[in-house]
Amino acid sequence: MKITSAARINWLRRGVAAAVLAGAAVSGGFVAAGAADAYPVGPWRIEGPCKGATTSQCPMSPSRDGLTWSFHGDAWNYDKTGRFVCMSSAIYCGPLVTVIRALPPVQIGSGPSTIARR
Repeated sequence: MKITSAARINWLRRGVAAAVLAGAAVSGGFVAAGAADAYPVGPWRIEGPCKGATTSQCPMSPSRDGLTWSFHGDAWNYDKTGRFVCMSSAIYCGPLVTVIRALPPVQIGSGPSTIARR
């Protein structure tokens, strides 16, 4: 019985992760950070989990708008104020990130901002 439950949970996690990644690809697409790219990313100047690092030091790949940072199939999502919102493994994360992309810059996430200061 436990094996069946674990298998169901793993299947659900994979399905949710695939749905989130598909949604991110449709809404903005993932772009690998190239050597010529420099942080911060996107129109909101979000540095994400790589704040203070160079592109060669950060294993994460940001989306074009800088709100989603991915690494090995998992993604960290930020609001437009640079605050962490959710991991793609959370079932509510995909719809929430879609709403964040549609809204103007509003603080939804928590923690310190990862917006680059001039």
